[in-house]
Amino acid sequence: MTVSNNEILEFNYLDPLSVYNYLQDNGWKEEDKLGDKAYILAITKNQKKYSVLLPLKKELADFASRMYDVFRVLEVVEERPKSEIIAGLKNPQQVAIQKNCEILSLRFKFIFEKYKRELSAKQMGKILISLQDFFDAVGQYELTNTYTKGKIAKEILDQTELSIFETFQGSFGIKLTMAENGQLNLLERSLPERIAQIFLELLRLSNQLDKAELKQTLLRIKRRAASKYRYFLFYLAPIKSDFNFDWGSLNENAGGHVILAYDDILKTIDFINKMEEEEPEEYEIYGRLSLADKKTKKITIEESGTNKLYSGTISKEDWENLENQGIELTIDNLYSAIFQEVTLVNPATEEEKIERTIIRLTPIVKVQQESNTS
Repeated sequence: MTVSNNEILEFNYLDPLSVYNYLQDNGWKEEDKLGDKAYILAITKNQKKYSVLLPLKKELADFASRMYDVFRVLEVVEERPKSEIIAGLKNPQQVAIQKNCEILSLRFKFIFEKYKRELSAKQMGKILISLQDFFDAVGQYELTNTYTKGKIAKEILDQTELSIFETFQGSFGIKLTMAENGQLNLLERSLPERIAQIFLELLRLSNQLDKAELKQTLLRIKRRAASKYRYFLFYLAPIKSDFNFDWGSLNENAGGHVILAYDDILKTIDFINKMEEEEPEEYEIYGRLSLADKKTKKITIEESGTNKLYSGTISKEDWENLENQGIELTIDNLYSAIFQEVTLVNPATEEEKIERTIIRLTPIVKVQQESNTS
């Protein structure tokens, strides 16, 4: 048996431990260990037993030929080309260098269906969209250090866009690429690298029992990004899976791996919900009064410029204060309203609840008078 030069290169890119984990994920059982040099693993399929000798040290003279034997057996067991199997196991950093971009591997290890190999397109779509929204929001924070509720600039979105380029088996997984590195200043970290670093950091902090550092990081990256991270976890929770994340970077000092357990996904969603309740978002809306219901204390403002409707309740005390100050709530007149907004998500029911409270309402008298005069 002769192993080609291309195959030798491919095998050298593989981490033997990753191959070992892949085999275990797919039902192979460890039968013996030959010191620190190799594992013997076996599986029974269609009443036939298959065995492989998995080498652990790349410096072994016959490493490539031994690894070739492993994948030759896998071709038979999985009934697919070894090139396809190898593609899902390559070192992420090597792939990043080949593609000239940051590489993100997302792997889902289903806790109640260990050998599950599929995920509904609807669920996968929600996870990917929420991840893209998070990356967009972090990109906005990284380049502007600000938070706005409006659209994110196109020049930011061009750098944060994710693309699917590969799926792989084992625990169901998918590989994503970020925007290609076109940066001229090699001393400055690219935006995709900085975003991936924040995502990795959040996942690692979500694993910790003490969430103090997670809270500080979420506050640092601003409300929009923190909210999008929670939505990513919210859409991840229903598939009941541990989440494995591998980041391959063009920067040899960056990249990394983390596993976020299913239980920690639920705990982190609950923690961010409590953060939201304790520190609600505040923002100001200028626009036309379209509803003022004294019985329910509900007020609706149609924002100037966007015509978007914002509804919230005002406390009985604040309503009475408005009346005592002689402030009339007149439909179609212009007002400035400061809203407090709390968004709660429930991973068990896949429902979200948005609660808005108006903490200050002010007539824009000058604007009205000027417009009437003109």
